[in-house]
Amino acid sequence: MQNGQLSEIELIERFIDEQIQNAEEEQKKNEKLYKSLGVITGIGLSIILI
Repeated sequence: MQNGQLSEIELIERFIDEQIQNAEEEQKKNEKLYKSLGVITGIGLSIILI
C-alpha cells in the first residue's frame, strides 16, 4: 500500500471512532430521557386511575 492510502485509512478510522463515541453519548442521553418519561407516564396513569 502507498503512504497516501494508509493515511486515508487512518483518517477514516479516526472518523469512525468519533462517530461511535458520539452515538454512545447520544444513547446515554436518550436512555435517561426515556426512563424519566416512563416514570412520569406511570405516575400520571396512577393518578388518573385513583
